[in-house]
Amino acid sequence: MKTLALFCLVLGSGCSSYSPDLGTVPFTCGTSDPKCPDGYDCVAAGTQMQCVKAGGTAPDGGSNGQCDDDSMLEPNNDTTHAYMINSLPAGGLKLVGLAICPAGDKDTFELTQATAGQTLVADIEFDTTQASLTVNLVTSNGMTTVPGQANGAGKAKATLVGVQSGPQYIQVLVSPTAGSMTTNGDYKLNITLM
Repeated sequence: MKTLALFCLVLGSGCSSYSPDLGTVPFTCGTSDPKCPDGYDCVAAGTQMQCVKAGGTAPDGGSNGQCDDDSMLEPNNDTTHAYMINSLPAGGLKLVGLAICPAGDKDTFELTQATAGQTLVADIEFDTTQASLTVNLVTSNGMTTVPGQANGAGKAKATLVGVQSGPQYIQVLVSPTAGSMTTNGDYKLNITLM
């Protein structure tokens, strides 16, 4: 922004303080018009208004005060938009500060490095005062191949022995057995390949 402001002063022209392209990560709307720069729309994201690139989607976690902020991984609601994980450290990958939020959200991850015959384990820990969550292993078109199983209070796990080579998809969502509990839930995800 400093460069743009200096450019405006040198030329003496009527420049806007908004940069024309601020990327795809949503940010808080301004308080007066224009609330967002050209090419961005001011949309509701939980209890806040966020500038979202035209055609983009509002963040589904974070800034609404109800959920952990996983907006840097979004959008990842389906396998087409899955958050890509190219490799796992030796002890597996642990992701924290994740959220299923708002209602209807799903978080999908694509593991690209699996070798045929390995065992894939995805397990989650979630806040039991929020929505009951589950983790499933799904196909590239989103069909569940291995449904998650409860693994203790606030825990669920999905295990696939003998994976096929190629991408593997992991999806976290509100459990179908959650009933009328809250639709938001914070969680941690562990992914291991053995």
